[in-house]
Amino acid sequence: MSIRGGSGRGAFLRSLQGSTDESSKDTDSHTKPSVLDSGLGLSKGAGRGRFLLEKTDDSDNTPASVTNTPSHDGSSSLSHATSGIEASFLPKPTSGRGKILHLLLEEKQKTLSSNVCFEEAVESATEELEEINIGAVETEQDPVIRRGTKGRPVNIAANYIRLNTDPDKGVFEYEVRFAPAIHSLQLRYKLLNQHRDTIGNTRTFDGSVLYLPFLLPDSRTMLISNNDNDNSKVTVTIIFKKKKLLKDCIHLYNVLFERIMKILKLVRFGRKNFDPTAPKPIPQHKLEIWPGYVTAVDEYEDGVMLCLDVSHRLLCTETVLDILTHAYVSDKNNFQQKAMEALLGQVVLTRYNNKTYRIDDILFNESPQSTFTMSGKDVSYMEYYKNHYNIDLADTKQPLLLSREERRVSGKPDKETITFCLIPEICYLTGITDALRSDLKVMRDIATITRVTPNQRVDAMNTFCKNLNASKEATDVLKNWGLTLETNPLKLSGRQLEDEEILFGRGKTIIAERGDFNKYCCNNQLFKVINLTNWMVIHTKRDMKCAQNFIETIMTNSAPMGLKVNTPKVEVLNDDKNEQYVQLLRRVVNPSLQIIVIICPSSRDDRYAAIKKVCCGELPIPTQVINSRTLANEAKSRSIIAKIALQMNCKIGGSLWSIKIPLKNVMICGIDTYHDTKKKDNSVGAFIASLNGTYTEWYSRAVIQSQKEELINGLAQALISALHAYKQRNEALPDKIIIYRDGVGDGQLKMVSEYELPQLVKACTLQNPDYKPQFTFIVVQKRINTRLFLAKGNGYDNPAPGCIIDHSITRRFLYDFFLVPQNVRQGTVTPTHFIVLHDDNNYSPDVLQRLTYKMCFLYYNWPGTVRVPACCQYAHKLAFLVGQSVKKPPAEMLADKLYYL
Repeated sequence: MSIRGGSGRGAFLRSLQGSTDESSKDTDSHTKPSVLDSGLGLSKGAGRGRFLLEKTDDSDNTPASVTNTPSHDGSSSLSHATSGIEASFLPKPTSGRGKILHLLLEEKQKTLSSNVCFEEAVESATEELEEINIGAVETEQDPVIRRGTKGRPVNIAANYIRLNTDPDKGVFEYEVRFAPAIHSLQLRYKLLNQHRDTIGNTRTFDGSVLYLPFLLPDSRTMLISNNDNDNSKVTVTIIFKKKKLLKDCIHLYNVLFERIMKILKLVRFGRKNFDPTAPKPIPQHKLEIWPGYVTAVDEYEDGVMLCLDVSHRLLCTETVLDILTHAYVSDKNNFQQKAMEALLGQVVLTRYNNKTYRIDDILFNESPQSTFTMSGKDVSYMEYYKNHYNIDLADTKQPLLLSREERRVSGKPDKETITFCLIPEICYLTGITDALRSDLKVMRDIATITRVTPNQRVDAMNTFCKNLNASKEATDVLKNWGLTLETNPLKLSGRQLEDEEILFGRGKTIIAERGDFNKYCCNNQLFKVINLTNWMVIHTKRDMKCAQNFIETIMTNSAPMGLKVNTPKVEVLNDDKNEQYVQLLRRVVNPSLQIIVIICPSSRDDRYAAIKKVCCGELPIPTQVINSRTLANEAKSRSIIAKIALQMNCKIGGSLWSIKIPLKNVMICGIDTYHDTKKKDNSVGAFIASLNGTYTEWYSRAVIQSQKEELINGLAQALISALHAYKQRNEALPDKIIIYRDGVGDGQLKMVSEYELPQLVKACTLQNPDYKPQFTFIVVQKRINTRLFLAKGNGYDNPAPGCIIDHSITRRFLYDFFLVPQNVRQGTVTPTHFIVLHDDNNYSPDVLQRLTYKMCFLYYNWPGTVRVPACCQYAHKLAFLVGQSVKKPPAEMLADKLYYL
């Protein structure tokens, strides 16, 4: 017989009640059967119950005797039902509650009378165990401290504010029991609320676990409540369990700040809060911007702190009805399609309650005159808004907007979908649409407000702290839990790495001051030159002049870069239909061509995708697609064409520059993923690996994944292919592999560590059973709220590229650091967060920090530093190209070229 249940003591006892013991038929009929019945197969759980079941796996598999056995002091043991827990049966104590329960049961074997049943013995021992657990002290885990020493010290401020905790207060966990048992969650709340004079008004209760900011006088508090439903008395027992560690209180502290935001009358959009009383209008574009804050409490190396960042939210002053009207006037025949394209997926704000909703559908067959059921009556939307918000709707024939939201409902395990019908007339679009993003003038005007300098950001932080501390209600929320918020940003010491040397051809070396060497790129010979001897230009008739100017300029101005360019073959199209480009490419592509330049009269995604599908998969060849508008301005075309020449050299296998990286036989890899959130197509994972010792040549592999899959299933095969290419190029496999993994949030760190790393190790053994390289795995996080400010006189400025912070604001239990990789002249720089998840190589922090900074120089699309190591940026470009345009894995023939730049 196999018995399955939950785990722990309860499941064990239930299994005993349902079993029979053939060998005990001649004993007292009221005696419970022995747990050691050889026919009983118990499914182990965990905790106390599991400890009691350990003996079922004894190596000799011999059932214990079921007869009463005298104890050592001459008295009878716990009867045959408890003979299974005598010393000879019980496993040796290991640790935790099971160990203590083991000892208690051994003691009770000697002290309890023989007529006490097994379940009573366990219950008695468990009660004593709970008393022992009262006031149990949990030890704090030691923080991970990995600090570098290289670089000159600089004074830095960060957008972190320290949260001080009162040593006499904290978060105390209690278990609440009701006798008789109460199953209604709502009734439990009512019964507990009758004792506010004992437990106070500040608490968190989920029906069984109670959190208080103070310690009750007694470890076991018994209270009597009155059940108004039947006028019966209910005993409420509050049992102290433990004082929570700081790391276990973080969620509660974040909830407290959500409450504070509501007290300060800020409106919540997602995870951010905005001030509707201080909008900044942009009337020329019918827009306004709400200022706001992003808050997050966490435990860092230097304690519990609030990360506070300034944010902005863009709102249209036009209603959604205005947008629908414009769509109808512009194209009546395709009105519904245009409306769906403009609105689906957008987030709207309803100003009457300051809430946001996502538009999931448009109900063209419904209107404000339509009705819905409310309190058993049919009510029209017009009546509802008039009665509840005193809003008179003007347009009675406008369609309705449908929004779906998943919410947890009390008493139900799964989320339920709730639908909302919204009126376009009183809804306003929020966020930046694609149309706004493509309008440079609009984006420039928005940037004047949203691009906040370090001084403005610090002032906004000080204003928030001032408003919070000026509100008694807000400060009481913190004080009740023993918290106080300091008023000044955290100040700490950073390190500034020295400027790096950039290597060009013929041994030319220059210093990249503040990470920028743009003026040197077109005036020095490239690090590795591949001459353009056999290439082709395709253009339409209308772009004849642009094409001729392009060819002449690239041939005459490439000499300073050491690049020799021969006259290309030219093909002219009569029109710019997609089929014309595809047919021509299929006719002219041949293995002797190095690259094809395609000059298009306009920027169209469908045309670009058609070209890339043919040239990345069907007929693999590097291509350079150019919008003729970028070549129209002859005054600027020379510098633009020079940059295009650099990009073309990369795509056919050349290298533009290098940097000194003193690592031997080390392969550096980058991983990133692309998700199409609009079309909801499959995701794409990209894997990039270095092929040489100067880290100027790269191998690439793209893997198509199922929708929204962040972890790459084809990672092992990608690494195997990269190792094969590395061995062909270097005649040996790398001794060490360094992985930079982009696109991983905090919640995925454990999965990456337990899922992706084993794939990498397995890939190496598949390559060669004896091949076991050492791995270093670093997660790259660029979408973070951390901001760093350089203290300068009485104000603040942006730190220079190469600024390192590896203490105080780093995670308490992670090996991590912040790097400022770029030079920012406007707004505030955002550092990049690096987490070293795994390091077999035992590199010092200085080595990994300096290597990471060096890698930010090697992205060939930009003559300076980028936000992430070049291998991650290459992976991002490849994943985006495949996910957006190609839609299938590119040909292996292109794998050793940067064709995706």
